[in-house]
Amino acid sequence: MHLQGVADKIMCKAFPTTLKRPARIWFSRLTPNSISTFEELNAQFASHFIGGHRYKKSTVCLINIKQRKDEMLRSYITRFNKKALLINKANDKILVAAFTNGLRKGKFLFSLYKNDPKTMSDVLYWAIKYMKVEDALLA
Repeated sequence: MHLQGVADKIMCKAFPTTLKRPARIWFSRLTPNSISTFEELNAQFASHFIGGHRYKKSTVCLINIKQRKDEMLRSYITRFNKKALLINKANDKILVAAFTNGLRKGKFLFSLYKNDPKTMSDVLYWAIKYMKVEDALLA
């Protein structure tokens, strides 16, 4: 609309048609005639929703992730990695500690302690080897 030189009034009228859920509610609660330009609307929108972006989580949230009783290793890794991706600048040692802490007692955990991986890449390397054996035994 800016490129086509559309007037502020039209942009302000068109703006709410692009909003969904919380943004639409925010817009509906604005005081009528409280905004006079599209730039002002844009600034208020940005200042209200800039805090709405998802913040990175702390590594503390990983400590609560535990492998469930009947959960396959592959599923646990997927769940753990999804949470780990939300962490800002995760330390490899903490990732390894949280991951191993959440594992059920068993052969894979024993093999990790035996091989003493230093990074999550090492853990995943051993996990892939273990899962291949698991898959072969199931087949």
